[in-house]
Amino acid sequence: METLEVLGRKIKTSNDLLSVVKTMKSLAAVNIRQYEAAAEAMDEYKEIVDTAWQALFKNRPQLPRKQLSSQAVVLVLGSDQGMCGQFNETIIQSAIQKARSLKTEGLDTIFWTAGERVRAGIEEETEVEEHFFLPSSPAAIGDLMNKIVSHYSQRHENRKMETFIICYNRLERGGVYAPVFQKILPLEPYSGDDKNSKPWPTRCLPLIRMDTGLFFEHLFHQHIFSAIYKAFSQSLASENAARLASMQAAEKNIVEMEETLQSKFRETRQNAITAELLDIISGFEALAPIE
Repeated sequence: METLEVLGRKIKTSNDLLSVVKTMKSLAAVNIRQYEAAAEAMDEYKEIVDTAWQALFKNRPQLPRKQLSSQAVVLVLGSDQGMCGQFNETIIQSAIQKARSLKTEGLDTIFWTAGERVRAGIEEETEVEEHFFLPSSPAAIGDLMNKIVSHYSQRHENRKMETFIICYNRLERGGVYAPVFQKILPLEPYSGDDKNSKPWPTRCLPLIRMDTGLFFEHLFHQHIFSAIYKAFSQSLASENAARLASMQAAEKNIVEMEETLQSKFRETRQNAITAELLDIISGFEALAPIE
C-alpha cells in the first residue's frame, strides 16, 4: 500500500501538471484566434488578386495552353510539436492516398513538407524532396511564403512543373478539422471566361500599361502566395484547435486522477490515525493494572 509521502508527491505532481495543461489550453485558444484572423485578412488580399486577374483577362481573355509535366508538387502541412491528437496522422494518410490517386492520372508526386512530425510520417512511405520549418507566429508566415514561392518558381522554370497541390487540415465548425486538398496550379486555360464576363466594379474599365507577360508573372506569384498563406493559417489554427481538444481531455483525466489520489490519501491517513489510536489503546490496556 502506498504511503502518505508517496501519495502526497503524486498529488503535488498532478497539481503541477494541471497547471501546465491549463497554460497550454490558454495559449492554444489565443493562437487559434490569431491564425483565424490571419486567414480572414488573406481573404481580403485574395479579393484584390482576383480583381487583378479580372483586369488581366479583360485585356487578354484566355491563358495559353501549356504542355504539363508528368510531376506534381504536393505540399503537406503538419506540426512540429505533439500533443495534438491524430492531427498529423490524419493528413499523412490523406496525402499518401492523394499521391496514389495522382499516380492513376499519370502524375508522379514530389512531396514537400512543413512540420517535423509530418515529414517523419511521409518519409516512412516515400522520399521528401523539400522541407520547411513552420512559422512561430502569424507575422512569420510571410517570410516562409516567399521562400516556398521562390522554390516553386525555380522548379516551374527548370522542370516545367505545372501542378501544385497543398494538403492540410482545415478548421471546421465545432472545433473539428478535416483534411483538404487545394489545387493551386495549373490555372485552367479558360479560367478567364468567368472573370471576363463578370462586371467590372466601377465605370472606369481597367487598362494595363505594363507588359502583359510581366504583369501575369507578378500576378502568378501573388496568386500562389495568397493561397499558400491562407492554407498555412488555417492549418496552424487547426493544429491549435486539436491541441486545445487534447488538453481539455488531459485536464479532465488529471482532475479525475487527482480526485482518486485525494481519496486514497484521506483513506490512508485515516487508516494511519486509526492504527495509532489502536496502538495507544492496546498499550494503555497492557499497562493498566489487573484487578
